[in-house]
Amino acid sequence: MGFTLPSGRVEDLDTPDAHVTFIRMQWADFAAFAWRKYLSEGRGVVVVDLLKASKSAGVLQVPTYYVAEESVRSPGRGGWPTEEIAEVVRDYDPEQDVVFLFNRLDGDVFYYNVSDELTPPKAYESKSKAKESRVGRLSFDEPPTAD
Repeated sequence: MGFTLPSGRVEDLDTPDAHVTFIRMQWADFAAFAWRKYLSEGRGVVVVDLLKASKSAGVLQVPTYYVAEESVRSPGRGGWPTEEIAEVVRDYDPEQDVVFLFNRLDGDVFYYNVSDELTPPKAYESKSKAKESRVGRLSFDEPPTAD
C-alpha cells in the first residue's frame, strides 16, 4: 500500500488537510488494523508519527502504530497528551470510529475521531477474507505506512 506525495517531503504531510487525505486514502487498512488491535489490546489510538518519518531510496516511510489506553495508564507513561484526547479515547465507539493521533513536526499533537460507512469490524472482516484468499502474499498484522 502506498501514499504518494508529489514532493516526497514529510512537511507536505504535516497539515490538517494532508492528515485527512492520508487517513481517507488508507481508511480500509487503518480501520481493519484498529479493530484487530482493539480486539486484542482494548480501546486506543492509531499514532501517525511524522517526527520519526524517514526517506529511503526516494520512498517516504511514516511509522504508524497502535497505543492502547491501558498501556498509557501504566506507570511511567504519563497518560495522553491532553485531557481532551483522554476523553475522546474513553468515549469513542470502536465499532464505528478510529481515533488517530498525529505527532507533528513542530512537536504538537493533533487528533481525529474518524468514522466511515466502512466500519472497523467490516474492514477487518473484509481484510481477513482477502488475506485468506492470498495466504502467504500479504499480511495486515502491521499498520499501513506511507511509502
